[in-house]
Amino acid sequence: MQRPLLTLALAMGVLALVSGTASADSVDPAKKAAITTVPAPKIHEVVSGDSLSTIAASENLGSWRPIWNVNPDITNPDMIYPGQKFTVPTGDTTERALPAGVSDQLPNQQVQAIAPQRHISSAPRAVNYAGGTAGIFERIRLRESGGNYATNTGNGYYGAYQYDIRTWNNYGGYARADLAPPAVQDAKAAETYAQRGCSPWPNTCY
Repeated sequence: MQRPLLTLALAMGVLALVSGTASADSVDPAKKAAITTVPAPKIHEVVSGDSLSTIAASENLGSWRPIWNVNPDITNPDMIYPGQKFTVPTGDTTERALPAGVSDQLPNQQVQAIAPQRHISSAPRAVNYAGGTAGIFERIRLRESGGNYATNTGNGYYGAYQYDIRTWNNYGGYARADLAPPAVQDAKAAETYAQRGCSPWPNTCY
């Protein structure tokens, strides 16, 4: 009697194997794809003029902090560079500490991305300057750097007001003017103007 029982057991095993294969093959392919497919994270590539705040706004995030939280490659939220690629979070993030001296209340929450070297056109432009002292600084910025606080063309002068290293003198704790937030550059320009008037910018202040 042992041989018939063995044959029956083998037959039942083959039947169960065939039945299991048929069941697996009968799963809806769309459902299988939904189960196995994980959405790729969204990536944002920085372009000139970007900031963490503008990126956050374009991605419908309430703040730039989630981008900072999930991208440890950003070592200072004041400095991002064209060509960098950041992950855009889609849910809650774990808070990451800010570096020393960096505040949540920076002007516009974030300075613009540092632009690659480029030629600033000297072609005349029609500009209506604001009146008073504020208009002088606007005129200087536009004539010196096209209004770009992150200007670094390699000529030894940096930022919106084109300070050299010696005159800038680590103002606000920043090694160069182009590395400082706009508010810090404006404060340095106001201090310089109060001490020396238009003499540092003889061709652009008047």
